[in-house]
Amino acid sequence: METVFLSHFRPLDMVVPRNLSDSTMETTEPMMLRNKATMSDYKHHPIEKWTKEHVQAWLCKTVQVKQKYADMFVKQEISGECLLCFEKQDIVDMGIEYGPAVKIWSQLKKQKALSNTAASCKQKKQRQTSSTPEADASTKTVSPPQRHPIQRAERDNQMPSIFTLLLHCLEDLTDEDFKKFRRYLKEPILNECNTIPTCQLENKERTNIADLIIEYHGEENALKITVCILKKLPRNDLVESLTKNVDQLQVSTTDSKREVKRETNQGEKLKNLLTCGASTLGHYSHFIIIMNKSDPDQLEHLQFLCKLNLFCVLDFDPSSNTNGTCKLYRESRHANLHFPDLFQGEPSAVIKNLNLYNQTSWVFCNGRLDVNSESNRHLDYQSWLRITHREIEQMVSFIYRPEVLPGRRCLVIFLLLSTVQSEKDPIFDTFMTFHRQCGGEENIIHICKNEHTFEKWQNLIQKKYEFDLNKQSIYELDLSQVNGLIMKLGPHSQPCEKLLPSAGSSYVILQQKDADRMTTLDILCANECDNVQVENSSEFQNLKLEVEEEFYRGGEVKWLNFYFSEKQKAKPFIKRDKYEAVMTMVTSQIKRPKSTCVLVNLFHHPGCGGTTLAKHVMWDLRNQLRCAVLKDSSSDDQVASQIMDLMKHGKSDEPPQTPVLLLVDDSKDTEAAEKLKNCIRRKLDENCVTKHEKCTSSLVIILNCVRTHFPKDQYKCCETQSQYITAELTKKEQDDFEEKLQELRENHKRPENFYSFMIMKSNFDKRYVKNVVCNILKDLDIDTKQAQLLSIMALLNSYIPDSHISQSVCEDFLGMKPLLWGKETVLERMEPYSNLLIGSKGGQYGEYSAIRILHHDIACACLEELDLTYNIKRSDITMDLLHCDLFFKTGLGKDALILSIQRMLIERQRNVKNERDTQFSLLIEKIHKDEGRQKVQDIFMKASSRYETSASIPQALARYLYLYDRDFSQALDWAENATKITENPFTVDTIGQIHKNHLKYKIQQEKEQEMPHTPEYLDAYLELAKKAINAFQRAQKLAKTEYEPYEDYHLAKDSYNQSADMGVIETALIVFEMISSLPFFEGEDPLTKRYLQSFLKGSIPITNVYFEDNVINLKYVDVLKKHEQFVHGLKKQAKTSFEFLDSYFTYLKSRKFEEELDHRCRRKVSEYFKEYISVFCSEAEWSQEQAGKRFLRENMDNEARQMFLEEQKADTFAGLLQHLEKESAETMEKITECYTFLHQRLKSRNPKFKTNFILSNLILHFIKPKSKCTMREQDLIHLLKEMMQEIGLQYSSPEPYYLALLLLWPCSSTPDIDKNILLYVRAIRSSFHRQLPHSLRRRGAISYFLLGNKSGLEKLVPKAKLYDSKDPKESNRLWQSGEIFTLEDIKDRLHRVYGTVEQGEVYFEHTKHKIPVHPALLGAVRTGFSTERVSFYLGFSMTGPLAYDIRYES
Repeated sequence: METVFLSHFRPLDMVVPRNLSDSTMETTEPMMLRNKATMSDYKHHPIEKWTKEHVQAWLCKTVQVKQKYADMFVKQEISGECLLCFEKQDIVDMGIEYGPAVKIWSQLKKQKALSNTAASCKQKKQRQTSSTPEADASTKTVSPPQRHPIQRAERDNQMPSIFTLLLHCLEDLTDEDFKKFRRYLKEPILNECNTIPTCQLENKERTNIADLIIEYHGEENALKITVCILKKLPRNDLVESLTKNVDQLQVSTTDSKREVKRETNQGEKLKNLLTCGASTLGHYSHFIIIMNKSDPDQLEHLQFLCKLNLFCVLDFDPSSNTNGTCKLYRESRHANLHFPDLFQGEPSAVIKNLNLYNQTSWVFCNGRLDVNSESNRHLDYQSWLRITHREIEQMVSFIYRPEVLPGRRCLVIFLLLSTVQSEKDPIFDTFMTFHRQCGGEENIIHICKNEHTFEKWQNLIQKKYEFDLNKQSIYELDLSQVNGLIMKLGPHSQPCEKLLPSAGSSYVILQQKDADRMTTLDILCANECDNVQVENSSEFQNLKLEVEEEFYRGGEVKWLNFYFSEKQKAKPFIKRDKYEAVMTMVTSQIKRPKSTCVLVNLFHHPGCGGTTLAKHVMWDLRNQLRCAVLKDSSSDDQVASQIMDLMKHGKSDEPPQTPVLLLVDDSKDTEAAEKLKNCIRRKLDENCVTKHEKCTSSLVIILNCVRTHFPKDQYKCCETQSQYITAELTKKEQDDFEEKLQELRENHKRPENFYSFMIMKSNFDKRYVKNVVCNILKDLDIDTKQAQLLSIMALLNSYIPDSHISQSVCEDFLGMKPLLWGKETVLERMEPYSNLLIGSKGGQYGEYSAIRILHHDIACACLEELDLTYNIKRSDITMDLLHCDLFFKTGLGKDALILSIQRMLIERQRNVKNERDTQFSLLIEKIHKDEGRQKVQDIFMKASSRYETSASIPQALARYLYLYDRDFSQALDWAENATKITENPFTVDTIGQIHKNHLKYKIQQEKEQEMPHTPEYLDAYLELAKKAINAFQRAQKLAKTEYEPYEDYHLAKDSYNQSADMGVIETALIVFEMISSLPFFEGEDPLTKRYLQSFLKGSIPITNVYFEDNVINLKYVDVLKKHEQFVHGLKKQAKTSFEFLDSYFTYLKSRKFEEELDHRCRRKVSEYFKEYISVFCSEAEWSQEQAGKRFLRENMDNEARQMFLEEQKADTFAGLLQHLEKESAETMEKITECYTFLHQRLKSRNPKFKTNFILSNLILHFIKPKSKCTMREQDLIHLLKEMMQEIGLQYSSPEPYYLALLLLWPCSSTPDIDKNILLYVRAIRSSFHRQLPHSLRRRGAISYFLLGNKSGLEKLVPKAKLYDSKDPKESNRLWQSGEIFTLEDIKDRLHRVYGTVEQGEVYFEHTKHKIPVHPALLGAVRTGFSTERVSFYLGFSMTGPLAYDIRYES
């Protein structure tokens, strides 16, 4: 009887014939299994009878965990009786991984339930048998008496589940009825439920059937189906019993939960869940809401959504945007409406396209009724599962990617505004998706509209998961209470209504949704921080102390810092002495405007309070100006548009407008701010907010904070209005800091630990910083993870001050387990070094938390202490950093960290002071100096394996090897590796530099070692020179084509690589010097020098040179014959490079960030040109000419004159233009006389010669108008027209067309216009673009002549004579800003012409002709393609006519 009874209640996986006894099985088993206590027969015994071997077999076969976990149970002597006492934590504590532990616990719970049921039934059977011993045990048609599981559960103090009730019903069926019951399950019972597959039902016992019904249909439908089938059998007695027991179960469950709820405070619980035990909402960086359909009466209580920093909302209400929660939210905040399929692709692109972090993403997860398309319709569950479910899974997977959103800092809220009735609801599948991605339930909470909704939701979840949902759920509070509690939570830095200053000392309201749309700006309101807390409350004082401590420790200044300093009893915020100067610099732009958008710069040392000073100025001007901090500079157009929105908010376009003050923080230079200024200026004109001639104030003022190690020097070199502050305090500032310290001592326990403040108070005393660091790093255990992380941060912050490491990466590096997140912070784990660290926000949108060293000086001191005391070198830390995979894996902040590491390795330092840049990054220079070459090579080689797609690392290594190690062979290998990654002018140029430097090194070695010069050496030298020239020419060719901007941070984007042209010139000069030192070219004999010049020019072969006939000379001649073609081409190649660089510097303006480089390059070119001239110009001839007291005597040949022109740089058009600025009448007369002589004598005169001849006459006319050497205007025009007929309109150089514009352009008194002038304008544009590389077209062209008021040649006004200033800096500023045209004497000399702007193009109008003209200054033409009448001044550049000072007549 017992054997038959147990067969009904064996575990789910038990497969044993009903009549097979234990003894029969035991006799048939082999002896070896009997010795192991018959491990596989655990299915025949109740769990409490299991041995440790049974437990092991159950784990391996039923649970299916790895053997090593099963062996752990055997080792710990765990039997079935012990197993029944286990809880989940006991399994985890054994050292079993979390995943297998959950799996074991899930199966153990089932075994416990089955064991309890079997034991109960067994006891009942025994009672029945003992009371009626005569009963026929084989009778199967008699219905068993009714069971009372509720009462039994109450006695056992256990609550039966739906599964238990169903199982009891099935157990009370006869075998025949049970077979019928199983057949009915194959038929459709309820319309909304599918049938269970036949294969699942065959040969299944009662426990399996109960489990299948619930699994396929859910608990609610399982009960309905069971009742329907019981009625068909018919077994109405079981229907009545089941219904009664279910009702009692619901009542008992409700009473139990009510009893529990009376013991809880769910308001406090909700606060703790949202804040992780804090008093404000700051713990979680973002919230994700998953919600279903709301009722209309609930909407008024959902304002709390606007309070939360929502990353996204997953909304299952298709009408949410028309009459639901989405509509409510968008009335107060901005949200972008998305669908799940948009969250696919490269994370950075998706974040940018969807504007994540900046604006809430409202995702419609099951259709959207206000969008009429088939793809956006509302779906039934099966269709949703097939179509949309996969998209939801991909979206959630995307959100939880490490580089998108750190799960540990994000809280997921399931907001159930309506009851979820069954598992077949999309929101339930979404919960399971989030649960998988979150790795558990810790970061998911549930807010339900009432108890019933929670109970249904809990029942659904507990069928799938084994955890207490009640801990993470709110269901007792109604929505109005939830709303009120969240709205009361901080942070409180923002007032309820933001105010912006407006005209007439008035204010306008800035709605939060309008602020949300200005994603690039952090707007400072006039009433910022008002109502932060009740001023006299303890919360106010605690917040004040907290904010003060964070700032004075080294955190970024907050508006709250200024706000608290203005309160009663508070002492003023410390002002650096330059505060007044910066304030005056900003306010003067309002009172004395020079443009609609102006740029002012503040140069400052890192960590000396530059940003704090700028924000202090903004704070004090917030009631006069509309202030904002730039937080996203990726798109100048977007910034300009949002600046316009801020300026115009709440007002019409009528003046007066309230100016905007925009702070650009942490700039490296002024280039980006200049571009932004031009873009904003264009946008102002486009929107017609103001007119230049009627402007009464600057509408936008950009305050650009530039972090630099040379603030004073950059200030001196800057042409725009600027100020600077340094890491040096005045006496007054030191007194202010001393007074502030006394105040801090009154309110804070240990203000001496506010190291950032104390560093400034000590006047940036290095000894103070060193003592602080030495004390904290005393007894440092260098083997700990904390010490390693500190050293890495010190390295990064020393060389890249704005760098940081994300908090999540720090946690992973320190091995902080997920269980500790929220319980222990990184700073707490970093004790006792955490006083040197501070938290900050990282990422373009501040989307993640990060850690850094709190001050640049402390980071530097840490490196020194690690080196001196613990012998931890910079190279060791760098290698550890490059070796650690964690820092290069996918994760939040990874891209910023990898970029910082790369910059630290390759970013060279620009030194404005001595006009010399470092050869390598400061880190590499330091390691090279202190630790030697091998360490540097090891670092670069390791870095090249990390940055496999970066050409800059192998290129830097190649440069290091040839510059410092003189290992030219290995350097060449690395340079060629760089070109394989990226072939561009810079990587190819490095190959040329290696060969050139190798050549110089060999020549230098020969001289130092006094080695005899041999033909073999000459042959090797010429081979190296040939390789260098070939590489430089390849680089020149690449520079003249389009290429991707290079990643070398020392180089400006779009820069033209001058190094290749310089390399050609220098290599050619080296070869000229080598050849001139050969035996048959040595000496000062004029004839010998003549032979040398003729040979180098390619006029004669080497065999025609006279030399003494000996073995050495013959070998030299053989070598030169071998390389003769190469040597003959060198002069032409060098001359071409000279001419190109001359044109480059003469025709085009240097961009501000390139001025320093251009200046150095021009100076070097000038030195090279002197060497070049000394080779090809005979000093003896010139001295003989000078002794004759007569210039260019008749007996001088043509070549001598040509050599003179070349020496004076007068043989090129660009060189002649430079004589306009030199204004040497005597030299210019000689030049013109040379050209006149050659013009008369030369039989063949090419267009280049003719253009130079005409230009020389023009320049001489302007320098010395009455000179007898100049030709008449009519003769020049006649010569020009002859030449133009000869060259046509497709000539390769723009110079002839430039002369045509100068001579043929109509003046104010000319009624007619030359019919070809329009053709020449088009020709000069196309010719110039063909001649110059694409990278140079971004430079502005220089006008050497402007159109004046007079006629004839006097209509041309040389720019050099237009404004005479002894201060070049002031002159450049006037020209670049356009302010020069406001000077009265300038306006009197120039002729203002009239024309139109059509479709963005400017046209000059004369009689009935329209000639296209380029605007000289960016932003001078309004966008929008409006056709307008304009007037302007005309200038003539090599790109064609330019329009200056464009004024709109409308």
